[in-house]
Amino acid sequence: MAANKTFFKDFSWYFLGSFMPLFIGFIKTPIFTRHFSKEAYGNLALVTITFTFLGMFLFSWIGSCLWRYFNKYETKNTLNTLYSNLFFLFISAFVLLLIVSSVWYIIANKIMVKQLVFYSFFHLFLNQLFLFYMVVVRLKGKAKFYTIFQTIKALAGVLIALVLVFYFKNDIVALVSSLAIVEVFALVFLLFFNPVKVKIKFKLISKPNLIELLIYGSVGLILNISLLAITYSDRYIIAWLNNLDEVGIYDQVYKISQLSVVALVTIFFNTVNPYLLKELEVNFDNSKKIIQKYIKVFVIFGLPIIFYLSLFSKEISNILLGKEFRVGYTIMPFIFMSAYLHGISNFYELRLKFSNKLKRLGIIALGVAVLNVILNIIFVGLYGYKWAAYTTLITYLILVVILHVMDREIIILTKSNSILLSKIIILLALQGLIFVLMNRYFEINIFIKLAIGLLYTLMYFILFKKPIKAAKIPIN
Repeated sequence: MAANKTFFKDFSWYFLGSFMPLFIGFIKTPIFTRHFSKEAYGNLALVTITFTFLGMFLFSWIGSCLWRYFNKYETKNTLNTLYSNLFFLFISAFVLLLIVSSVWYIIANKIMVKQLVFYSFFHLFLNQLFLFYMVVVRLKGKAKFYTIFQTIKALAGVLIALVLVFYFKNDIVALVSSLAIVEVFALVFLLFFNPVKVKIKFKLISKPNLIELLIYGSVGLILNISLLAITYSDRYIIAWLNNLDEVGIYDQVYKISQLSVVALVTIFFNTVNPYLLKELEVNFDNSKKIIQKYIKVFVIFGLPIIFYLSLFSKEISNILLGKEFRVGYTIMPFIFMSAYLHGISNFYELRLKFSNKLKRLGIIALGVAVLNVILNIIFVGLYGYKWAAYTTLITYLILVVILHVMDREIIILTKSNSILLSKIIILLALQGLIFVLMNRYFEINIFIKLAIGLLYTLMYFILFKKPIKAAKIPIN
């Protein structure tokens, strides 16, 4: 019971820390999608996604090393050695980013693209430095600080963007430049106050430490790039086979759909990771039992969230998107489920990483990424941009099935678990059928739909009160 109280306390802080930026983002989206054109968002999407790939290629694997080796170095009281070697790798990545961004800036033909590249460069490396620091904050268990800081940062970002767009009349580039400005102030604050006492000492940089980090990071790089390709490569294919307008529509619908689920998945892992990663490091054999408990919670709470969000896809798009972007609401349920399956795959990935089966994991990730690109080229070319969402869901489903075949001990469907899962699916299916029929035969306004959603949620928690209360969440 004490573990559950600790979980819900940390989860609540991380929920606030993610919910407030999410809420602010949801406010920002309808404002700017009503102000800027689909083509402008198309240009923004291609530049920002390219920098997302650059960030994944150059920096994210460094962050994964921090997650992987923090407990090991902390046990030896040598965290400063880890920080120093990772910072050296960060500087090396920064130099490569500077070269690539400079070349792109020089060869770009559009002024808007040049400006987007310029500010995206600064935002990327500053944001990555900030995120590395936040990983340490989360591993140290400072959920309250993380929440407050992230909220202030998100609020400042949207306020600066609003001022730049509506007072200084800046174009869509302001959505990136405002983020870069906020990152500068955030890093200056952390540099002076340094709440988790990160210290960099270049004399602690050593070849053996760098080799260890590079070996682990190289496979993490393949994995991260592959997963990113599944999520974002479809924008390039849509631009190639269709046009920038459809890229803009698809990207904005995908972002608001993915953001809501990814935020909840991220909050969950932020809460459990400090304990789970330590257990994987020091007691790997026992980790499967812990993960089984986490997955049960993930299913009991996650499935209804995904389902209810899907029911209200059209209403969500009407509220959060400009008129020109709302036509893509039909793909939202597929995006919700893709993000959810990605969360499930994280459990398998962690087990493979800590069992040193990195090469196998990299091959699987690369294989499904290639499959996703092939499916996108075929089906987006034949049937249009919406098929990119369908193929992404298929790809994540295949990924989870492959990972499960490799590690069957993570999910064990006992008789009681099978009965519980069947009951959940039956209830949600009946609720969905009733909702669809009511929409078809009656005029239902948004308030009645919200009331139905509330009633459905209440019904779910009443019917599954016992398994919800019985769910055990190891946290310390």
